[in-house]
Amino acid sequence: MSNKLYQTVIEYINQEIKNGNLAKGDLIPSESQLSKLLGVSIGTIRKAVDKLENINVLYRQHGKGTFVSNYGFDNRLINKLTKKAQNKFTRILLPESNDERVLQAAINISKKKIAQIILLGDETKISQQLDKLNIAPDVGLKYLDPKDKRLKNIYAEILYKKRKHKGMSLVDAKGLLDNNTVFAMLALENGDVDGVVTGAITPSQTVLSNALRLIGVASGSRLVSSFFLMIFNSNHQSYGSEMIFSDCAMNVDPDADELAEIAKSAYKSAKNYLDIEPKIAMLSFSTNKNTEHAQVEKISMAASTLRKMLPEVDIIGNVQLDAALDRDVLKTKSPHANFVPPANVLIFPNLDSANIGYKLVQRFAGAQAIGPILQGLAKPVNDLSRGCTVEEIVSTVVITANQCEL
Repeated sequence: MSNKLYQTVIEYINQEIKNGNLAKGDLIPSESQLSKLLGVSIGTIRKAVDKLENINVLYRQHGKGTFVSNYGFDNRLINKLTKKAQNKFTRILLPESNDERVLQAAINISKKKIAQIILLGDETKISQQLDKLNIAPDVGLKYLDPKDKRLKNIYAEILYKKRKHKGMSLVDAKGLLDNNTVFAMLALENGDVDGVVTGAITPSQTVLSNALRLIGVASGSRLVSSFFLMIFNSNHQSYGSEMIFSDCAMNVDPDADELAEIAKSAYKSAKNYLDIEPKIAMLSFSTNKNTEHAQVEKISMAASTLRKMLPEVDIIGNVQLDAALDRDVLKTKSPHANFVPPANVLIFPNLDSANIGYKLVQRFAGAQAIGPILQGLAKPVNDLSRGCTVEEIVSTVVITANQCEL
């Protein structure tokens, strides 16, 4: 009975869209309104809305309600990156093939030919799971079986050679391959795939530690860091439609040199993904060193080091957020600054401020937060939030495909 009611909600919303009563960007009725209108429980409404969000029909905007997808967002950047990904058509491995969101994303990506999706697991079992979830399988999907003895032997040898100096035996290496994250990283290291996107049901610590241990740091980089690509809707574009926030996921309390390295990586990421020239703000609770404190000095030293690394780039720091975004505020706080706001690459002083900062913007301004995207790794690996939607998985695959060097 509950399944029938749940389907009734889905059919009602789909019919309203089909009839033109709900268009892209429209706010749908609230949960209580739908509950009264259709005579079903709030729980059933939520389940139906979850399903429609997972297949990109609806989009929740925190604090504002649920909208028909594409509410107010300028998708030109993502569309451009999608076309670049389609031209590359890289091999992206999704190890978490037992998650419904991952399977739906895999189908969506495959249909749009964004990437060659490879699912980790037994093909027959995954096909049965797709049938059970009423997700139509796509012939474009490929599979990598973690129980394949030939592959396990190859990957175990790679892992053993990488870690034998730490006392790992070949037997130990074979045992570790029962972990799907380890298997996925070794598939990437061996060149069987071009990138890995995981984390929908796997803790970030597991993803990141294995990426660092098995893939390692890229040549020319001193450390691995991360960024979020923040995309703002039409009501929140006073300072631009896209920004990069870094480092929101990796380095807890970077020193001045590490902070400069994070900013350098974020600059490269911005050059790859933003449609405008990167302008970097090294954020602090003080502008122009008007407060004496070790944290202020750290940011000032990092900014000085960064200017030597990137002499032609617009950089300001240390600077408060309002001054980095608003030219009148900057003129008041630092009259002689040559920097012209707004900045579009925001470098936070530590993980506390960065992680809190992106979530505040996501929750209060309804921004799309794509990431965390790792930068500085030898090969592309990206970690999903465990609360990710289908749309966010697809976007992360698009970014990952653009990171791949073929």
